[in-house]
Amino acid sequence: MRWSLDSYLKNYDSKEKELQLKARFIILITIAIVLATFITIVHSVLLQASGMIVGIQAVAVLIMIGALGGLVRGNYTLALHSILIAAFASLWTVLFFDPVSPILAKVDSIVLVLGLCTVMSISFFKNRKPIVVYFLINAILFFAFTYHLKSTGVLATDALLEYFFDNFVALIFVFVVSISAFTINQKALSSLKDELVERKNVEKALAESENKLSGHLKRTPVGAIFWDLNFKVIEWNPSAERIFGYTRKEAVGKHAADLILPEGLKDAVERVFQELFSGRGGERSVNENLTKNGKIILCDWYNAVLKNNNGETIGATSLVNDITEKTKIQELMIQSEKMLSIGGLAAGMAHEINNPLSGMIQNAQLAYRRLAEDIPANKKVAEELGVSLESIQKYAENRGILKQLANISDGGQHAAKVIENMLSYSRKSDRVRKETPLEELINNTIELCGTDYDLKRKYNFNQLEIIREYSPDLPPIFCEKSKIQQVLFNIFKNASDSMNLKTYENEAPRLTIRLESRDKNIHIQVEDNGMGMSPETCKHIFEPFFTTKKDKGTGLGLSISYYIIVDDHGGQMKVESDLGKGTRFIIELPLRS
Repeated sequence: MRWSLDSYLKNYDSKEKELQLKARFIILITIAIVLATFITIVHSVLLQASGMIVGIQAVAVLIMIGALGGLVRGNYTLALHSILIAAFASLWTVLFFDPVSPILAKVDSIVLVLGLCTVMSISFFKNRKPIVVYFLINAILFFAFTYHLKSTGVLATDALLEYFFDNFVALIFVFVVSISAFTINQKALSSLKDELVERKNVEKALAESENKLSGHLKRTPVGAIFWDLNFKVIEWNPSAERIFGYTRKEAVGKHAADLILPEGLKDAVERVFQELFSGRGGERSVNENLTKNGKIILCDWYNAVLKNNNGETIGATSLVNDITEKTKIQELMIQSEKMLSIGGLAAGMAHEINNPLSGMIQNAQLAYRRLAEDIPANKKVAEELGVSLESIQKYAENRGILKQLANISDGGQHAAKVIENMLSYSRKSDRVRKETPLEELINNTIELCGTDYDLKRKYNFNQLEIIREYSPDLPPIFCEKSKIQQVLFNIFKNASDSMNLKTYENEAPRLTIRLESRDKNIHIQVEDNGMGMSPETCKHIFEPFFTTKKDKGTGLGLSISYYIIVDDHGGQMKVESDLGKGTRFIIELPLRS
C-alpha cells in the first residue's frame, strides 16, 4: 500500500516529506470512511431504506472519491473541505431522515465521525479556526437534531434528555481534545521544523567545511597525506603527487616503505610513527625520501594523530614539504655570510702582517746590496776596517749568506703576494673592466696552463683531453680580464690535480668546458672526470684556508675565486661533485656587471 500511495503522490515535492505523510494519512482515513459509507449504502438497500438516503450517501461517496483525486494531484485544501462536508452531510442526512435508524442506539457514533474528521483537519489546517467552525456547525446541527427528535416523539422525554447530555458532553470532549491535540501538534511540528532547519544548517555548514578543506588540500603547495594505523596511505593530495611522483591511485593502499622510504631509513621512520601514536613525540621530522624515479630528496614532515568522535586513534596525517632546494639556498647564504665575515678577518690579518713583512723584505734587500754590490759606500767602510770588499763578498758567497738573503727576499715576496690576494678578497677592485670575449679568454688560459711548469711537468696538463662546447654567437662580457683568468686558472689547476690522483682504466682524463648564454647571463661549466669530492667537502670548498691537499697550497685559491665571481663581478659560483666520478664548477656572469 505504501509503495502504491507513494506512486500516487508524485505531484508532491519530494523534499516536503511532512506534506506527503499528511496526504498519505488523509487518503487512508478517507478510504476507510468511503468503505464505511459504501457498507451503509448496501445495508440501507437490503433494509429497503428510503431512496433519498441511499442517493445522498452515494453522492457523498462520489464527492469523497473525487476529493481523493484532487488530493493526489496536490489540491489538498479543497479536497479536505470536500471530504469533511460530504462526510458530515451523509451523517446528518441519515440522522434527520431516518431517526429510527440503529445509529441512534450508539451514543458515540457522531463523536466517532467527528473525531476522524478532526484528525484529518488537524493534519492540514495551520490554525484553529476551521476546527472551531466545523464544530460549531455540527453543534448547531446536533441541537436541531435533538429538537427534531422531540418534535417527532421518537424518544421519550427522559430518554431524549439522557441522549442529549451524553452526546453533548462527548461533543465537548472531542472539541477540547481536538483543540489540545492541534496545539500539541503545532508545537511539535514547530519544534521538529526548527530541529530540521538546524540540522540542515549544520549539515550545510559541515558540507561547506568539508568542501573548503578538500579544496584547500587540493590547492595547497604542501603535500598532505593521511595514513591508517598500519602506515598505509588512505589519502594523497596533488602536491604529494608533485613531490613524490606517484599518483593518488598509485599511492592509496600502499605502505610508506614501498613508496617513499630509502632502505636505510625504514626503521627510523617506523620509530617516528610509533612515538607519534604513543604520544612520546614524532610530530616533526626532517629526513631523506625517495621519489618514484629514484631521486633522493630532503623533506620536512609535520605529523599529527587522527582520532574519531569517540577519541580513538584511527591513523595519522602528515604535511610534507620538499626542502631540498631550500636547503641548498640556505647553505649558499650561510656560505656567502661566511665569506663576508672571513673577508673582514682576512683584511685585518693582512694589514697586521703587511707592515713587519715589508720591513723584513726591505732589510733583506738592503743587507744584500751592502754585501754584494760594488758601491762607494761599501768600499769605503771595507777600507776603514782594513779588508777588501771583494774578500767580504767572497766570504758571504762561500758561506751562502747572499743566497740566504735572496731566499728571505723571495719568501717575503711570496708572502706579500698571499697578503695581496687576501686584501683583494676583502675589498672590491677599482680597476677598469673591459668588454671581453670569454671564448678567447678561456682558450688563452688553457694555453697558459700548458706552459705552466707545475701543470706541464707534474700534472701533464697537455696530455688531458679537452672538450670545448661553446654556444655560437656568444656576446662578450664586461669583466676584469686578469681576475677571471685567475679564477679559470685555479679551477683548471684543481681539475688537473684531481685527475692526476685517479687511476683510469676504461677512459682517459678529460676536461669539458661549456659556454652558453642564458637569462642575461653567461654560464661557464668546467667539468672533470677526476676523483670528485664528498658532499661534506663541497660545503667547505670555498672557505679560506680550507684545502684537501696535504702540505700543499694555502687554501685561498677557490675562496678568492669565489670572491672575484660573486662579490667583485656580481655573479654566482657553485660546485657539484660525485665522489669517484668527477667535479663540475658552474659560474654565472652577468653580461654587464
